[in-house]
Formats: sequence, C-alpha cells, structure tokens
Amino acid sequence: MNTLAASAEAILLLLGIGVVGYFMLARGIAKPDILPYLSTLALEVSLPLYVFATLVQQFDPSTNGRWWAFPLWWAFFAAVTLLMALVLGRTFPADIRKESVVAMYLYNSLFVPLALIVGLFGTTSVHVAELFLFTLFSVAFYFNFYPVLFRGRTEQAGPRGFARDWKKLFNPLIRMTLFTLAVILLGWSAKIPTVIVSVAQKVGDLAFTLVMLTLGGYIYLDMRSAGRVRLGAVAQFVLFKNVVFPLVFLGIIYALQPGYNVALLLTLSAAAPPLSTIPILTARQNGDVAISNQYLVASFLASIVTVPLMIVLLDRITSLA
Repeated sequence: MNTLAASAEAILLLLGIGVVGYFMLARGIAKPDILPYLSTLALEVSLPLYVFATLVQQFDPSTNGRWWAFPLWWAFFAAVTLLMALVLGRTFPADIRKESVVAMYLYNSLFVPLALIVGLFGTTSVHVAELFLFTLFSVAFYFNFYPVLFRGRTEQAGPRGFARDWKKLFNPLIRMTLFTLAVILLGWSAKIPTVIVSVAQKVGDLAFTLVMLTLGGYIYLDMRSAGRVRLGAVAQFVLFKNVVFPLVFLGIIYALQPGYNVALLLTLSAAAPPLSTIPILTARQNGDVAISNQYLVASFLASIVTVPLMIVLLDRITSLA
C-alpha cells in the first residue's frame, strides 16, 4: 500500500503544478508570452544543472561497473516501443493515426519517472543517476526522429525525415551529462567546490515546477479551441499507452530478468504518459493538436491509477525471481 500511495502522490504532485500553470493563464495572472521563456529556462538551464548536481553527488562508477549499459537498455526500449506504436497505431482512424503513433512513442522520459523515483526512494537514490544515464540520448533522438512518423501526410510541415538538428542532437542536457561523466570518470569531481554543487542543485530543483507550469499553460491555450472530445479514440489510447505498454515490458522483464535497477527504469518508462510537448510537436507538423492534447491529459489522469499498479506488479515479478 505504501508503494501505491507514494506513486499516486508523485503523479498528483506533477498534475497539481500543471493545474496551477493552467489557472495562471486562465485567470490572467500570466500572459502566454511567458511560456516559451519558462520552457527554455527549464530545459536549457535548470534541468542540465539538476543532472550535474545529481551525478556529482550520486554516481559512482566503481560501484556499478556496468553503468554504460543503461543507454543500451534505452535503445532496446526505444526499438520495442517503436514497433508497438506502429502496430497498435494501425487500429486508430486514419485521420488521427499518425498523431496516435507519435503520442504513444514519445513518452515523458524524465519528469514522470524522476518524480516517481524520488517519491519512492528519495532524492539521494542511485536510481536518479541511473535514470539520467538511461535517458542520455532520448531527448535528442525523439526530437529529431518524430517528423519521420508524420511522413506521408501531404500537409506535413518542416522536415520529413530524421531532422539532424545538431542543436538538438547536442542539446544542453546531453552536453552537461557528458561533461559531468567525464569529470567523474577522470576523478575530478572531488575537487568541485561544495557551493557550486549546492547552487546547481537549488536551480536544478526548479526544473519540475517550470516544466509542469509550462505544460499547464499550453494545455489551457490549446483547450480553448479543442473541439469535441473523441472519447473512443482517447479510451483506446489510454488502454494502449497506460496498460498494454507497461504490461508488455513487465513480461519482457519476467523473461529476461535484467536486474531490479534496469527493470524499474523499463517499467517507469513504459508506464509514463506522453511527452509533455506532444501538442507543440504535432502543431509543427500541421497535425491534429486537439487530439494530441486529449491524449496527453487523459493519459496523465489515468496514470494516477495505472502507474502505481504497474510498480506493484513489478515488485511482485521481481520477488518471484
């Protein structure tokens, strides 16, 4: 029961911050112009500093000689989920099929799993550092790959294949992660003044708040012209994304027995709702933003129940090993 309560509380925390962002714009407390600045501050300043502080304080390569395998496990995860998204996406109506595939494939790789890990194991857990290693290349890959999933639509805007956007391929998060890993592997982390790590931690702690405030604000803007709710498609999406995806990976975990650290990351990643910027990415490709928003909100709400259940199932499976 503690696992259920802690997991649900972690999801509710994120949703609560998003609701504040929604009402900030709905009540006129903030103007829409602030949202891009909040997003940039979160993704290019706060989050990289959080990664720096976390890795310096928690990552010790001497106690985990196979740390380099975490990005490989993510590559395996990305390949399996791509196949699942393409296959399951064919069951959606043609006019929203590509939006459905993209929303299933691009998941919230950092903030939801991170909130759950912190809620379950605390801020000093080694799982936090392992999550950053697991997702090292996820942001760069997804943001460059997603136009491929829209290919074939005549009204598609922007790039039609892998974007090869070097700014995104070597974004501040990747640069900071690689830099910090180099510092640690070279044995220089002990020479970093404590005050620098403390400043990075304080600024980094804002990443959760900034991202979810931005998400809530964008949902408010999009929902003003959301149109009718497509209940059938939304229910089908939630079933696939929140239930089928994690159950498939729980089966894989039972078969492969990869160890609890990897199993936890695979389960949290499979159970996480879509990437919070899905509506923005869909708009860039002239896709159906309304259905993307409906998928995002419904999946987040359903995750209050589904994510804790999947973590409980993971505990049962790993206890049988």
